[in-house]
Amino acid sequence: MSLFCLNRRLRGAALGHFAAFEASSSVPSRRVAAGIERVGLAAEVSAYFDEHVEADAVHEQIAARDVCGTWVAEHPDLRDDVLMGAAAALHLDALSAEDLMSRWQTTEVEGMGEAS
Repeated sequence: MSLFCLNRRLRGAALGHFAAFEASSSVPSRRVAAGIERVGLAAEVSAYFDEHVEADAVHEQIAARDVCGTWVAEHPDLRDDVLMGAAAALHLDALSAEDLMSRWQTTEVEGMGEAS
């Protein structure tokens, strides 16, 4: 996001990155809220994330349709930049998730070895 936002020529990519982030943020908020409830924390704690699930669903539509849709309609030559920014956001998210999961699995396996 910083690369895109710091280079005016990549402004379409910044919009695409933003839209992809907004489109994918309600699922993690839902999972955090469920985890909070599962461990028995106060309802006020999960309420913050519950609110984000609803708000992010609206933000997703605004970012994708209103912001990116309007931008591409006004700047059709930058359509591919918007798509590249969205793809970059999703790709980087997948890479970081893969890395995190492999580290958790390694820690879990190592922890099991110590207990035996």
